Amino acid sequence: MTKLLAPALCLALAAAVLGAGPAAAQLPSNVAPRPVGSGLCFNGLPVPPLAAGVVWQQSCLCDLAGPAEVQGYRVQCTNATFLDVHVSDCCVVGDHWQLKSKNWDNRPNTAVTTSPGPVVQFGVPGRVYNYGGTAQNPGNLDAYVECTYLHGVDIFGASSFLSFSSNGACVVTPDAVRSRIDRTP
Repeated sequence: MTKLLAPALCLALAAAVLGAGPAAAQLPSNVAPRPVGSGLCFNGLPVPPLAAGVVWQQSCLCDLAGPAEVQGYRVQCTNATFLDVHVSDCCVVGDHWQLKSKNWDNRPNTAVTTSPGPVVQFGVPGRVYNYGGTAQNPGNLDAYVECTYLHGVDIFGASSFLSFSSNGACVVTPDAVRSRIDRTP
């Protein structure tokens, strides 16, 4: 039997790894307790080094209760030429996570990135580009990002830290967690 890791426990583990004090181990005061799989986004989570030109960044938790679950995020940006996504394992050394990003554009493009496995170590960014939008959404970036558990120690619930960043102004909208087979390339 496995136990779901509470969000505060995940943050406490990250704080311990990062060497932060006990205050960093708590959810921010404006964040209410949430069900596992809510994809909640808020400030105060670990952030990787960001690319030059980034003017917007948002952090989220990807919480999954099993290996066949997928957490999705719609990211809509104005005045953006790119969207970068990073992922890091939150809590159990040896877990590897994957992010797949797709931007629907007049030249659709896809990026895939993974986490290296140590707790709170981000992998390289996955980047999708804005090639002018679509006739219905000219000039804007409209991407979808899927967070999946790639492989690891297979203890669930499991969590990862996500970072979205761009040179434009963006909004992240989490979807409900769904069970399905990951179809990444």
